[in-house]
Amino acid sequence: MMNKLILAALPVGLGAAALLLLKKNKESGSKETAAPAKGGKTKMSAPVEPKNVKTAAYSFISGFKDAATVEVTFPYDGERYAFEVKEDAFLTESGDSHVGVLEGEGFSAQFEYGSFYTGEDFEKHSRELRNQHPDLTPASYGKNEGLRFLDGDVMCMAFPIPEDEHSFLLVSIVKAGDNDDELDAIADYADLKYMLGGMSFSRS
Repeated sequence: MMNKLILAALPVGLGAAALLLLKKNKESGSKETAAPAKGGKTKMSAPVEPKNVKTAAYSFISGFKDAATVEVTFPYDGERYAFEVKEDAFLTESGDSHVGVLEGEGFSAQFEYGSFYTGEDFEKHSRELRNQHPDLTPASYGKNEGLRFLDGDVMCMAFPIPEDEHSFLLVSIVKAGDNDDELDAIADYADLKYMLGGMSFSRS
């Protein structure tokens, strides 16, 4: 896993480089395409209307002097996935006190918050990420737009939190052992699009 200090420095908002890349993708009409499954085994297409829709909720304290509670919610198919907020037994290494863990047949995902350092912004850190991760690419799911990169055998996605200057959301995706698809292909799974596309944030 990449150094937690680097992730914690990731600020909110999309930097100029990321915005330019997003704009180019939209203008060219290009879309992220999933890598073909090695064994032709892809069962991750979400039903158009899941029969048992549940809502995952993960909250944390953001900021210090002007601290606020941020809550992240997203819909998921309760027949195909399970969600739980955990204080241990994380999917991937984390310095946070608690994380949200989604577990399913083809992949699992960890939702955690990262805190920013004072005076840092996304544009500065995006340049560092690009130097470390040549595969850095936009991650666009409905109204939620962030950045995606691979960190070893984990696919990471960082999303800014609207109207929050102190924290960002990091989603770490781990492929199931019997999933023959490439790790990158999960970014285009209908299940993941359904969940991250419906993800919303609130502050109180």
